[in-house]
Amino acid sequence: MTKKRKKKRGGGAKNMFRNNILSIFTADPFRLYNYKQVSAKLIIKDRAGRDLVGTILAELLKEEILEEVRPGKFRLNAAWAREQQDYSNTITGTVDMKNTGKAYVIPEDDSDDIFIAPNNTYHALHRDIVKVRLFPKRKDKKPEGRIVVIEKRAKEQYVGIVEISKKFAFLIPDSRNMPIDIFIPLDQLKGTRNGQKAVARITEWPEHSKNPFGEITDVLGNPGEHNVEMQSILAEHDFPLAFPAKVEKEAGEIPWKIPDEEYKKRRDFRKIWT
Repeated sequence: MTKKRKKKRGGGAKNMFRNNILSIFTADPFRLYNYKQVSAKLIIKDRAGRDLVGTILAELLKEEILEEVRPGKFRLNAAWAREQQDYSNTITGTVDMKNTGKAYVIPEDDSDDIFIAPNNTYHALHRDIVKVRLFPKRKDKKPEGRIVVIEKRAKEQYVGIVEISKKFAFLIPDSRNMPIDIFIPLDQLKGTRNGQKAVARITEWPEHSKNPFGEITDVLGNPGEHNVEMQSILAEHDFPLAFPAKVEKEAGEIPWKIPDEEYKKRRDFRKIWT
């Protein structure tokens, strides 16, 4: 008589529970959660359920899927998330950033624009070329997704007004399509005074930082002055604010007086109204 094998119970249920917990972190990878917040998301109120949440969080931490940023506060490990990325099912397009922080990605194939919520922009900025992973389509709703790769930055320098506090400074960009202020360490101000217009270059953007870090490259002057505003327009559209020294030198060597032999080659319109 053969013995009946006892079925192991609970393994499948626990794996499903674990996947539900993990999906909370992958849906918002930069947010911190403790076990109570995770339990609330899963509508778990009993002590045994909360204890299980704590156990699974500890397992995910040990497996380096999560990281403990502060005691009892967890978030998705960015290194693990990058390893899991599959870019085969993504759409490439250009970011149309709004001043509210939300964005739309215009696909290369001219299909419908994809809505990107502020917490899913992945540090992308206006006109960047990005890859988007689509969310499941909802009835009568615009396609939505999450930016997973920034393939090419549209620009790195921004024009704005500098606000200086005791320990740090920010450049408040002029562009309506730039919803994020640029953090400027005090040793990178290059003589900029509070309230002046300047040009800042983004030097880095730490993965979990809300603001990019930058340095001042050019101090333009006081807002409202004609020359300052003209230079602001040039810098905002990535035109150089000055010619290279070599060009200036060659321009200085061009004679101002037209040689007499040149008059013979040209038609003289100086006395003709046009």
